[in-house]
Amino acid sequence: MNLISKLKLFLGGQFGEIITGSKRFAAGDFDYRIPAGSSGELRKLSETLNYMAGEISVKMREAELRRLELEAAFRDMSEAILITDGAGVITRINPRARLLMGVKDFDAEGMRLSGLSGGPELSSAAIKALTSGLPVYFEMEPASFPGTVLSVSASPIIDNGVIGGCVLVARDITGPRKLEAMRRDFVANVSHELKTPLTAIRGCAETLLDGALEDKEHGPGFARSICEQAVRLDKLVDDLLKISYAESGQASLEKAPVELKALAEDISGGMSAILGKKKLSLANLIPAGLSVSADRDKLSQVLINLLDNAAKYDREGGRIEISAAPQEAFVKVSVRDTGPGIPAEHLPRIFERFYRVDKARSRELGGTGLGLSIVKHLVELHGGAVGVESAEGRGSAFWFTLPR
Repeated sequence: MNLISKLKLFLGGQFGEIITGSKRFAAGDFDYRIPAGSSGELRKLSETLNYMAGEISVKMREAELRRLELEAAFRDMSEAILITDGAGVITRINPRARLLMGVKDFDAEGMRLSGLSGGPELSSAAIKALTSGLPVYFEMEPASFPGTVLSVSASPIIDNGVIGGCVLVARDITGPRKLEAMRRDFVANVSHELKTPLTAIRGCAETLLDGALEDKEHGPGFARSICEQAVRLDKLVDDLLKISYAESGQASLEKAPVELKALAEDISGGMSAILGKKKLSLANLIPAGLSVSADRDKLSQVLINLLDNAAKYDREGGRIEISAAPQEAFVKVSVRDTGPGIPAEHLPRIFERFYRVDKARSRELGGTGLGLSIVKHLVELHGGAVGVESAEGRGSAFWFTLPR
């Protein structure tokens, strides 16, 4: 009889229960508990092993919870994430990366990066990081998603000087890049709009200084041109301030019930001189008593801009109509003219800053290219929407909605 057998015989079944419990703990069954024996030392041993199993069970549950949290974050992140081992074999890939790399219909884990048909730029970045041991950063527009700009980083995983894998992250930065492009376009457009009247003013002023000031026949014409260009500059700066204020997020509304027909009558009365120059008729077709919840001053600016726009581009002797109709929780207001209309290709961009259908004619009429953009921002500030319906040769109808 060996020593273990003698010990088992001496200690009875308690030793066997400890061995059984230890085996179950080793197999991962941490909910099992060793029965407490009567023997002092073996009882302490059983209690110690049971306590250890309980602590390990708690730590295992906490680790599993952390794993589930990380798994959910990895799965639902908007960034594309791909992890490889040191040989370039994919070990993890989230749904966004599957989409960008064209592998959403099969399991990419276990494949080599070089075996992926989609996203060659992403594969190339990860391979470069694995071979060089240095992070790789660049921006790209994937061929599978034209118009989308990605900021990509591929970082090697280094353990004790050995490259054990790579983590690749691709983030969609299309929005910020579009904003940067808009800012550049805005600066370029403002510079262009300012340069034209400033050049005219400078030219006229230099002509006057060169002797035209004493020319009673032509001198007043140069002075008049300076005044007209100064007025144009003043209007441009005024419109820039208005749109800047509307876009700042600091604009506040002092809402109150506004009776639309009465407001349209007040505005049209102030435009009689503009309408009279082109013999335009203006019909107020808004039903009496129809009201909206709006800031009266800002709503007045919307109607003034739309009516001024209609008057500028309508044909001589044409007709402008203002109408409104309730639509569930909104009221739709329309300003229709009998002008030349707008070609279909221009309609999607008509409310953009500085966008003009006929640039030469717009400047000739004194337009800044900001009026419709101001309309859009002021209406959206009220929680409404804007739109246009037009066809060449059939006039235009600009509309907006406001809460009732």
